Amino acid sequence: MVHPFGLVTYRQGKDEGTLIAEWINDDPNSLDSEIGIGMAKIAKAGSDHFEGEYNVEYWLAGKVIKLELSIKRNGPIYDMVWAENGATTNTGYGFISGDMLVAGFERKV
Repeated sequence: MVHPFGLVTYRQGKDEGTLIAEWINDDPNSLDSEIGIGMAKIAKAGSDHFEGEYNVEYWLAGKVIKLELSIKRNGPIYDMVWAENGATTNTGYGFISGDMLVAGFERKV
């Protein structure tokens, strides 16, 4: 069964202004789940170490998925928007758990 959401975690990378991503969602073309990794590089910093505008590369089975990611703090919640060439592809929200930003996002299936 394909679920209409996915999950992602972001943690600080070794280099300043980078986030390491680990994500999972269902593959709409099979009964398997897609599990991938990625890296976000800051394009415009925000008020804390997660908030900002990022250029993201996600990697899955030899494919590179390039997106823009906007993370905006809204109290204890982080509003998130993923876009491709300026067009929104996914939206979600997250919270801080330990040293990670944990987020859920809606999927277009």
